[in-house]
Amino acid sequence: MELNFNNSLINPNLDVESIREEFTNNRVVVIDNFLLPEVAEKIHKYFTEDMPFDWWRVSTCPKANGESGFDLVINHEDYKDELKSNYIRSLEAFKDGEFSYNFHRTVGDHSDSCTCLECNFKSWLYSKEPITFLNKSLDMTVSTTDEVFAAVYLPGDFLSPHVDSPNGSVGFVYQLTKNWKPQFGGNLHFLDHETMDVERVEVPKFNTLTLFDLPKGVGKWHYVSHVGPGVEELRLTYAGWYK
Repeated sequence: MELNFNNSLINPNLDVESIREEFTNNRVVVIDNFLLPEVAEKIHKYFTEDMPFDWWRVSTCPKANGESGFDLVINHEDYKDELKSNYIRSLEAFKDGEFSYNFHRTVGDHSDSCTCLECNFKSWLYSKEPITFLNKSLDMTVSTTDEVFAAVYLPGDFLSPHVDSPNGSVGFVYQLTKNWKPQFGGNLHFLDHETMDVERVEVPKFNTLTLFDLPKGVGKWHYVSHVGPGVEELRLTYAGWYK
């Protein structure tokens, strides 16, 4: 059975008042069982079984030759030398304390008429249901997303500390990760803005939505730790920003 994105997808049993209270107090909230179970399972199946793996692009920062931005390379054997070179460059930048990352992501390069599950899910994230839910739950006013994409972290992948301040008002990470353990790495760390001490750590958990405030001009320091060698599970998310 195909997933109907015209139907309500959000779990109707969520306690909006509790979510609002936690976000108000902590400026971060993790919502368990965010989508209906059958919806979460179908989205997970698409990204882990149905979508060709070479649709993922390996995103690496910093870009080659000292240019601003990031490199996107097709995850394919034909590009193995470039992928290796890019990864080594990201590790060197990380060692030097520069903003850096290496992970796999979708890039929104489908046609406007594409009806694949990711395109439908992305359209849903712009729709009335999630926007209304966020405004009620966060006591804020958001109207659209700045950017959304799927991301998968394989062994060695990471995202160094950053603030996301130009990207939106609220950051979100929807977890599609199954059977994850803290020792695998790939955990989302939030840092204190002044001391850079770790405030909290979120271990990936299936069908949870993490929302975090991005104060204008300041943002929120956070990072994803390196996924350990030999980890077979996929750290799979759909992430972005609302503004």
